Amino acid sequence: MNFGRAIGISSISPQGCYSRPSTGTLPAMTTTHDALLADGSPLRDTRAVPLSDWTLAWDANRIPVRVPSAWEDYGIPRAFEGPCDYLCAFTATPEAGTREWLHFGGASYEARGFVNDAPVGVHRGIWDSFCWDITDARQSGENRLRVQVIKNGGATYPVPKVLSGFLPYVSCAFGGLWQTVHRFQTGAAWLCDLWARGEADGRVEITGALGGALPATVRLTLHDPDGRLVAEARFDADAPQWTQAFQLAEPQPWSPAQPRLYRLVAEVWHDGRLSHRTETAFGLRTVAVQGATILLNGQPVYLRGILHWGWYLHTHAPNPDLQTAERELRAAQQCGFNMLKACLWVPSREYLSLCDRLGLLVWLELPLWLPQMDTAQIAHATREYAAIVRQVRNHPSVVLWTLGCELSARFPSDALGELYALVKRLTGSPLVRDNSGGGECYGGALQEYADFADYHLYGDAHFTGATFRAFLETPRAPAPWLQGEFADHDTMRDFPTLRRSVPAEQLWWLSQDPAVNPQGARWFYETPFVEARLQEAGLTDAVPDLVQTSRREMTAYHKLVLETMRRLHGTSGYVVTGLKDTPISTAGILDERGELKVAPDEYAAFNADTVLLVDWHRRRDWIAGGDRAANPDPHNHFAGRVVYPRLSAAHAGAPLHGTTLRWRLETEHGARQAGETRIGRITAGVAFLAQAELTLPDAQTPTSVRFVAELVASSGAVVSANEWQWGVYPAPVWDALGQVAVYDPTDALWGLPAPDNFARLTVADAPPTDSVLLTTHFEPSHAAFIAQGGRALWLLSAPTPDCVRLPFWREAAHRFLPHPLWEHLPRPAHLDARLLSFSTDFALQGESWQGAPLQPIWQRVDTRTGYTHAYLAEAAHGAGRLLLCTLHFAGHHGETPITLRYHPAGQYWLWAMLRYLASR
Repeated sequence: MNFGRAIGISSISPQGCYSRPSTGTLPAMTTTHDALLADGSPLRDTRAVPLSDWTLAWDANRIPVRVPSAWEDYGIPRAFEGPCDYLCAFTATPEAGTREWLHFGGASYEARGFVNDAPVGVHRGIWDSFCWDITDARQSGENRLRVQVIKNGGATYPVPKVLSGFLPYVSCAFGGLWQTVHRFQTGAAWLCDLWARGEADGRVEITGALGGALPATVRLTLHDPDGRLVAEARFDADAPQWTQAFQLAEPQPWSPAQPRLYRLVAEVWHDGRLSHRTETAFGLRTVAVQGATILLNGQPVYLRGILHWGWYLHTHAPNPDLQTAERELRAAQQCGFNMLKACLWVPSREYLSLCDRLGLLVWLELPLWLPQMDTAQIAHATREYAAIVRQVRNHPSVVLWTLGCELSARFPSDALGELYALVKRLTGSPLVRDNSGGGECYGGALQEYADFADYHLYGDAHFTGATFRAFLETPRAPAPWLQGEFADHDTMRDFPTLRRSVPAEQLWWLSQDPAVNPQGARWFYETPFVEARLQEAGLTDAVPDLVQTSRREMTAYHKLVLETMRRLHGTSGYVVTGLKDTPISTAGILDERGELKVAPDEYAAFNADTVLLVDWHRRRDWIAGGDRAANPDPHNHFAGRVVYPRLSAAHAGAPLHGTTLRWRLETEHGARQAGETRIGRITAGVAFLAQAELTLPDAQTPTSVRFVAELVASSGAVVSANEWQWGVYPAPVWDALGQVAVYDPTDALWGLPAPDNFARLTVADAPPTDSVLLTTHFEPSHAAFIAQGGRALWLLSAPTPDCVRLPFWREAAHRFLPHPLWEHLPRPAHLDARLLSFSTDFALQGESWQGAPLQPIWQRVDTRTGYTHAYLAEAAHGAGRLLLCTLHFAGHHGETPITLRYHPAGQYWLWAMLRYLASR
């Protein structure tokens, strides 16, 4: 047993930030020192008694309620700000020399307390706990407690004027006593702050603050993860602030793999009596930064986070029951995530304790978003920040801090600097940032207070690589580089299951009645109208299929984007949006009910400490007198070719030794090729492993192959495994199409073959009557040609008034509808990487073209709004037929192929569409 010794108060120096104002100094702290310390009231005593049964009164209504809860859960109108009265009775037996306290875990937003009609306290703020001294108001026997609450979101406390977080923009502001309320007694002295800071090497520093009468005696006992007493100290404190240091023998560090928790029990004795007793769990863990690498207990860690706004189907407050919370968090871990980002909300102590026990890292983003605050409101927010940080900093799971999200210049830069210095001082964390998303992207200050770079680069799959590199490959001081939010992909909401299995009162956010579902602060208010739009489009019966296919498409999108991130040298982690579906978004890996929407094993293959990646040789093309990157399609190849995939590993953690890399290629008919090679040492980062040589099947019709790679330890255990589907297309027989008239006045179809049967037209030329027309610009002569029985394929190279710009991958579900075209092409089941090179950013809107009905072939269903559009459609015009297509075939568009030469699928699809038209 290692006995500690009492030492004087010592300050913990915050580590430097990587980006500071040009002066090189932080702004002076203007917050008073008292605001950095506890407010003088006691921490919740371990002997505290919960007050759970209350009466809720508003206007002439009185109903029984349980606390914690939000009053909207009991049917109070969501637009009502209050005041509401919470009424409770308790029996007190005052003892001489004691004080009586009420501890509130959280109230939204303003709480005013009265005991026996005497005022006992006022508190403003949603997220910080608080304590009221009711000693002078209590009486022996029965006592009446009334807490009057006004929530944010109304005229009294508008959402942007206070620390509202993001929930009002997701669903609605919530009101009431949303966390627990306890009553307890202390003696004349108590602890009002307790910070246990443990390092992986066994060093522990306990810092505390005393309130009440001094001197007092402090007794500390430390218990290891097995419950054994491993250290203790007892000392007299004459001053409020004290620090106690320990060196633990045989330390057991906390980590995601082994989330070992120590327990600290702190007692305050006064006049020979136990005056106050509190306890906290803590962990021994060391977070450090080495260049762009984040180290946890000396080992590199790559942060794989999932974003959570704190929304729950069954309650309006971000305070789920622990069974629900654990089920959801374990599901995230099964999918390979090692971190939760609490985005603009502060979880309860019970929720964070669950993260501690599960070994789930936490990025805590404090609740500042779209603020419109004056000087007094900023000062109040600063005091709230100090209280919030104190109440959560003991949790070993909390490793990153951001002070707000996507802040513009409306929030003063000097105030952010003050908050940054405050959080650094209160946590000593090496990972604190002022503005998640960054001033570069959201118009905020460019003189940042930050220990790491943090971007929110949402984008379509074919733009992610170039966009990420644009922000990664810029001169900056060495620091971690993170995506604090990204990779959202909305799936089709499962309306039938929700309607069938969820109580109607929990689906209030689907109502079009503003009395039930007020828009409030939400800028996105399309969800209540999606079902009706789907019904109007005749898609009600298609919803179950759209649910399933869109979930497959989300997995495909996440695989593309996450693998892109892991290929980039110098990245440190990411946060995927998001954990679960909400009223404004269906981008969760869980649905609204908390059920998984993805297959965990499939997802974890590209979301793990070690991820195998495949890459390819680069190609260039000579265009307009110079070389340009050709962006060959990595997911489709011509039949019979020999290909050379390059395998690499993105790894985090301790080095790997003595592994074997194995790969195999499997055809749809069971044939396979295989290879393997021994791999030496793999260290953290991105490492090239081997280049494979594979001969693709000499297929006469389009087919797919499956490429599988495994990294196997010397024990035979699979360290990592990943797989990819590739399309294999026979080279098109262009001269079998008959006569094709090509009108491409702006040379949009770079790399289009020029066989003898392809005739180039000018604007003055009418298409020959016996030809099929391929055009990139539609002329009046083309309409006449079709009306007289001609057949044409119009590849729209730019949007027309009949089009609308839309994301191709995000916010969409794709339908490949029955059509004779699929006799010439394999009909896709859903969008995946094999269709990446067709990615575009505009689609056809409307149901007709020049008065003729438009028959969609490749249809886009907007999963956020319910509207439909088409990427490929057919119209009958007069006696002829026209295929209209907005898909990408050539030209500069993200990282899609710039010429048809490197677009095998594009060549074959183009050939098949012309062949279909020639056959009609």
